[in-house]
Amino acid sequence: MRVDVSPEAAAVVRERGGQLWVWAARPRLCCAGAPAYMYATTEPPADPSGFSPAHAAGLDVWYRIPGGRRPDVLEIGVRGKRRPRVEAYWDGCLYAL
Repeated sequence: MRVDVSPEAAAVVRERGGQLWVWAARPRLCCAGAPAYMYATTEPPADPSGFSPAHAAGLDVWYRIPGGRRPDVLEIGVRGKRRPRVEAYWDGCLYAL
């Protein structure tokens, strides 16, 4: 798995401590068969078990993907100008394929 971090995302993550947590999860209130969406945050989760390390752009990236699958490319970008937030993409998509 290759981790691509945009320069903007790297700057946001560094400002917030240098760690990024990425995971895929299904929405809680949705119909059966909904895709698992990608989530990213700079705050460590309450239960960090099951996360694996990946290092990219001088950052500590921790990821947890169900079923042991991996994207070819885990892309990290930023969305929003006033309140920028980090987003993760599975081979360019907001949900795990």
